[in-house]
Amino acid sequence: MNFRVLQAFLAVSRTGNITRAAEQLHMSQPALSRRIAELEDEVGAPLFDRTGRRLTLTDRGMRFEAHAREMLEAYERMKRDMSEAPEALTGMIRLGCVESSVVEFACDVVSRMYAEHPKVTFELYSADGDDIRAGLDQDRLDLGILLEPVESAKYESITLPYADRWGIVVRKDSPEAKLEAVHVSHLTEIPLILPRRWIVLDVVASWLGVERVHLKVRMVQNLATNSFEFVRRGFGAMLCVEGAYRIRPTDDVVFVPLAPERRASHKLVRRRNRRLGEACEMFWMRAKEMVQNASGDAS
Repeated sequence: MNFRVLQAFLAVSRTGNITRAAEQLHMSQPALSRRIAELEDEVGAPLFDRTGRRLTLTDRGMRFEAHAREMLEAYERMKRDMSEAPEALTGMIRLGCVESSVVEFACDVVSRMYAEHPKVTFELYSADGDDIRAGLDQDRLDLGILLEPVESAKYESITLPYADRWGIVVRKDSPEAKLEAVHVSHLTEIPLILPRRWIVLDVVASWLGVERVHLKVRMVQNLATNSFEFVRRGFGAMLCVEGAYRIRPTDDVVFVPLAPERRASHKLVRRRNRRLGEACEMFWMRAKEMVQNASGDAS
């Protein structure tokens, strides 16, 4: 099996048609058909269902497709890393980032890296902590910026100089909108739209001294964007950090902080015992330097 075979497989998977895939690959239809048949012989199972007019992936074909994409992406990253002169730092930095005020720090580090090394490119993946962790664990991401808590045994981390207040986003005409702060005990009395991370739900329940099952959870969500519409329609109050509200403020909903104040810190993380590419290692070093300089300025 080689990368041309994987490219052929993905072309057929994408088009669902041998003829169109052969045209895209600039090869004959019989040659492509043989290549796919040889791949299926090597895998030991059919990868395509040929009963209809369109070729569709079998269950094993769908699993194989995920692996093929990962292998080709790694191959393309390797080619990019090797394509420039040795003195020019190249490569792609795949960064996952939660939606909060910490995006300002991400912009600062990316901007500095680009100014110093213009051959480096970036892939920004906006997601919640669970998705970013999965990306790190499955080698789809190199680095991640997460809200605490973070599993220290699994990830090496740098604490970032950004902390967001927890609070709720409510309709502007709701009783809570008139308050300077909402006491945490009030969270047991109102329907909630909560982050889907179970570790966060357990933290919220611990604030109240109750089991998680006693929270009035109407919905859990991974990103706040669509949840704003549910808040506008009175479906529930959305618990989030203030930065997630500030990056998309609207006139018809407001953020009300919790009392006593609860804050969430951010960490830049990477998998422990995993060597990253040169560009990612440089990004990590620059981020650490910027945090140390910010700490020195603050003192």
